[in-house]
Amino acid sequence: MTAYIVGAADDFTPRGLNKKSGDLLIAADGGYGKIEDKSAIDLTVGDFDSLGYVPDGNVIRLKKEKDETDTDAAAGYAVKQGAEEIVFYACLGGKTDHALANLQLGVRLAGTGVKVSFISRDFTVYVINDGKLSLPARESGRVSVFSPDVTEGVTIKGLKYNVNEVTLTNRVALGVSNEFVGESVEISAKKGALIIFVYEEADSIRS
Repeated sequence: MTAYIVGAADDFTPRGLNKKSGDLLIAADGGYGKIEDKSAIDLTVGDFDSLGYVPDGNVIRLKKEKDETDTDAAAGYAVKQGAEEIVFYACLGGKTDHALANLQLGVRLAGTGVKVSFISRDFTVYVINDGKLSLPARESGRVSVFSPDVTEGVTIKGLKYNVNEVTLTNRVALGVSNEFVGESVEISAKKGALIIFVYEEADSIRS
């Protein structure tokens, strides 16, 4: 079962949001306002400081003073309901600290075996742990690969810059701004997590 969680950030796009029978659509606080078809929402979770009111329907209302974000609480509910995959929307725009918190959440979920991705307007972020990600061939476009900690046995095949079983850490951005070259791509890690940014459009901007 796939759970789609819509947050309150300003990078919402409906790209890929194809809820099927048995899937869950969860709004995290202000994410409720971003979903046009309210009847498709299975649950809204939050303290509602972003939305400004408590919506109708199935709601879990949280205290404002808490040790987890609304998005974290929504993901916890999805996992309890048996979600094997969680796709996050509107979770990486807006406040940078919240974006980082959501990526940390993604790493934690991936460590438990949940398939995790984040959909933003211009890119998709995949989080893998002790596993691999395959991407179809593209003639151009940008891919960046980061370790949130220490990740061993990292292999990248099919991009402009390939590596074989190297160790990435969160101290050096060795994996930033790689490029598609018209080949199918495989990115894998033997031990640890990877955060992988895949841009939707050809983009050669570097800094």
